[in-house]
Amino acid sequence: MPVEGRIHVPIVDHEKCNRCKICRVLCPDLAITKNGSNGQIEIDYNYCKGCGICAAFCPKGAIKMALEK
Repeated sequence: MPVEGRIHVPIVDHEKCNRCKICRVLCPDLAITKNGSNGQIEIDYNYCKGCGICAAFCPKGAIKMALEK
């Protein structure tokens, strides 16, 4: 379910992600978690407002903002 007013959503490229967790620390909505079974970053789009902080500060460029469908 889209968050009202959100235009962009972050998309994680798991091949580029080094799991540094900077995105988790900086997310103001606490929408980013780590998958317990494989350690990959996951974004809960029910809480993400699409602010883009995660993408802006990702040192590997593993998060890109895309238009929400």
